Amino acid sequence: MNIHKLGGRYYTDAELNEAGFKSVGKNVKIHNRSSIYCPENIAIGDNVRIQDFVVIVATGPVEVGNCVEINCFSYIGGTCGVRLGNYVTLAPGVKIFSTNDDYSGEFLVKRPNLREEFVGKDKGRVVLKDHVIVGVDSVVLPKITIGLGASVGAKSLVKNDLKSWTIYCGCPAKRIGERKRSMLRYL
Repeated sequence: MNIHKLGGRYYTDAELNEAGFKSVGKNVKIHNRSSIYCPENIAIGDNVRIQDFVVIVATGPVEVGNCVEINCFSYIGGTCGVRLGNYVTLAPGVKIFSTNDDYSGEFLVKRPNLREEFVGKDKGRVVLKDHVIVGVDSVVLPKITIGLGASVGAKSLVKNDLKSWTIYCGCPAKRIGERKRSMLRYL
């Protein structure tokens, strides 16, 4: 039995350089069981880990800063742009959407070959500033900025901008306290 095949593997530097990314930094590890679409729209910084079963759809620009961890089963929908700052952590199962369908019935739901004027949806760039952590199974909706050092608890729904160095949780996410900045001493 070849134990090296247990759990898959990370792509080599040569494979990442041949994949067609907009840019790839140093010490980047992307698991071979992740699914990445439109790599030409993705810029990745240094010291980044993208774990298995992550899905990134980069039909628009996706920027990943330095020292970022995107954990298993996370999803990034980058149609209108997504930016992850430096030292950002996405826990397992985090979903980030830069577009959202209309659920009211006033417009059609996005399908291939439909003209944009028939499709109603909320859309806009999502930005997670430096030192943001988003907890397990949380969802971030379009047109959101999560401020510097903010943290989002597990199973939260982020539908409004979040202030810097603040802790949020719930559905919808609500402020529950201030986040310490002690981690900055290690940089």
